[in-house]
Amino acid sequence: MSTNTLRRPELRWMLDDVLLPEVRSAVVLARDGLVITATGDIGEADADRFAACLASLRGSSAAATEFCGAQPTWNQTLIEFDTGYIFLIAAGPHAYMGVSTTKKVDMGPATQRFHAVVQKLGSELGTLPRSGDSDRS
Repeated sequence: MSTNTLRRPELRWMLDDVLLPEVRSAVVLARDGLVITATGDIGEADADRFAACLASLRGSSAAATEFCGAQPTWNQTLIEFDTGYIFLIAAGPHAYMGVSTTKKVDMGPATQRFHAVVQKLGSELGTLPRSGDSDRS
């Protein structure tokens, strides 16, 4: 797999543990959809589009929390396609990690790995809220 780094190359090391054999790419993004860093087989324009899609997905997912009881906090969204999966995981204050995989990914270990990465590096991934952001993730 080829790799490239976008925006903040000094943060590239964060994604090394995410690059399992069936991972296509990973993007770390701010709440407003701007790419913080990315890796995998993804170019800059595609990373921007992926991050924009992920930000929209995160907003829709957070809007659905009211159907899960009183005051739930959004943590993760998973989308399944016939050719793979998209994982979107809260990765720190106002930051998220999106991962694209093939359908052959072993979901259990992959999910554990993704969550370990965001838990370990959550404070590193946080971004300051932009104008108009609330404190809710």
